[in-house]
Amino acid sequence: MKVCVLFNPRSGSAGQMGVLRTILAADPGVTLRELRPDDDAGRAAVQAVRDGFDVIAVAGGDGTVRAAATGLLAGRCRATLAVLPLGTGNDFCRTLAVPLDPVSAAGLLRTGTVRAVDAARVGGGATGYMVNAATGGFSGRVAAGVTAEWKEFWGPLAYLRGAVGPIADLPRFRITLRLDGGPAEQFDVLNVVVANARTAGGGLPVAPTANPEDGRLDVVLVRAGDVLDLSVIAARLMHGDYLADENVVHRLARTVEIESDSPIPFSIDGELTEGSRFTFGVVPGALRVLTGPDYQLVPVLEPAVEDDELGPAIEPRPVVGIGIGPRVFGLLVGMLLLVKGISRVSAVGFGLIAGAILAFAWLAHGVMGEQWADWNESIRAAHNPWTEPGLRPLALALTWIGGAAGTVVVMAGLMAMFFARKRYLDAATLVAVYVGILVLEAVLKPTFALVRPPTYYDPPLAGGFSFPSGHALRGVGVFGFLAALVAAHGYRRGQLVWWAVAVGCVLVAAGICWSRVYLGVHWPTDVIAGGLASGAWVTACLVARHYAMTRPGASPPAC
Repeated sequence: MKVCVLFNPRSGSAGQMGVLRTILAADPGVTLRELRPDDDAGRAAVQAVRDGFDVIAVAGGDGTVRAAATGLLAGRCRATLAVLPLGTGNDFCRTLAVPLDPVSAAGLLRTGTVRAVDAARVGGGATGYMVNAATGGFSGRVAAGVTAEWKEFWGPLAYLRGAVGPIADLPRFRITLRLDGGPAEQFDVLNVVVANARTAGGGLPVAPTANPEDGRLDVVLVRAGDVLDLSVIAARLMHGDYLADENVVHRLARTVEIESDSPIPFSIDGELTEGSRFTFGVVPGALRVLTGPDYQLVPVLEPAVEDDELGPAIEPRPVVGIGIGPRVFGLLVGMLLLVKGISRVSAVGFGLIAGAILAFAWLAHGVMGEQWADWNESIRAAHNPWTEPGLRPLALALTWIGGAAGTVVVMAGLMAMFFARKRYLDAATLVAVYVGILVLEAVLKPTFALVRPPTYYDPPLAGGFSFPSGHALRGVGVFGFLAALVAAHGYRRGQLVWWAVAVGCVLVAAGICWSRVYLGVHWPTDVIAGGLASGAWVTACLVARHYAMTRPGASPPAC
């Protein structure tokens, strides 16, 4: 089997091509062709087929994938399309269960399963074919605002950055919808999705139940509504079950016609366009693709829940694999929508949360691009526990406090104190902080899947993935929450002793972070990222606590 890899050097994550190029060069059956600025990926794909290649692998983003697929479909080529994700969103490969790591994805060139998936012929305001999804209205405006510079700087969270402007002035479009040539229906919508696959915008599950082989397109409309309704939809979108919302319309159809009273922006597989009329017609089984081992025609459903206290059984919902970037996107969209109607204290809290998350995204993007490698190495080289043994007992003590066992001991002590003083809200908030930290660690570590630095010790003091630091998550989470709580108490009482205790909590949290770098089990960027992620979550919990105490009818906090 002969493989031709079409590499787009202008794709969002083209910087990862170095290692991939070395791996591909080791396979004599693989030929790498770099696309020049004036090259068309569709024509290049057709030419590769004419040159005798069986598999056309696109090393680029969704736009390059669409162009290559359009060339293969228009030329009626029987070659197989493979995807090596180097884009910003990489959405089509998510439905195909292709690993987001391009090196791992390259392994599918020899081991992947060939499937025949649907495509959609596009007409009206755009031409060609669609293989993933078309998102219009609010999504189209977001995509239109995302510049190449933002994609390079923010990576997958560039779409979050692009959402800031449209959220301030939510659009509304009056559309007429016809499905399968049936009667016309009119809707006032915020957003429109016509999907062959399940995600868009870097992993957002815009059509979580879509089946790319059922010969039908999923049409999802989000009705224009008030801020509260839309924030709920944003949160449910993040969770992957927004189709059940009363303000969301979900239909299946073979042909889709959309007319808008005013031009509506669309992003079709990452390509931007605008018009007043768009048509989509499914072409069943038109495209041969390579899929990963976890590829599923229909997403796995969670079982129905039946409980006497919960009432009737809750309908099963699709389990969609959503990365941290899309979860952050949905969470912040909901926050930004609600920020118009909240108190000043909460608005400041949301600002801190957004700042911490964006700083985390910036740091993570630099780490993935190895921009911090030299700095990490220099800090690590400056401190060695074997050459500075005097601080090793302190570092080991602090790292134990921030570990799983130490955190449980601290949590047990704090919970006992809160219950003894009947501070049940504080106890509940602390539990929320800790559970959130566990979720963050479980999601973030495998998402980035970065290895730890070489260990000083044998056996090693830690294992598993490195980024972000779990100790930093726990240390900043538990002791940061406690510091904020004590500082607020000291502010109300006007007693300096409580401020001193708060400073002590901050020093313990900082010491836990320091210990992980000093002992050589984490890079400095690991602990900074852990502190940012945990700080954002703690702030969110404190904002929720503030709302619970200040809402109408709430009891004043105990002293």
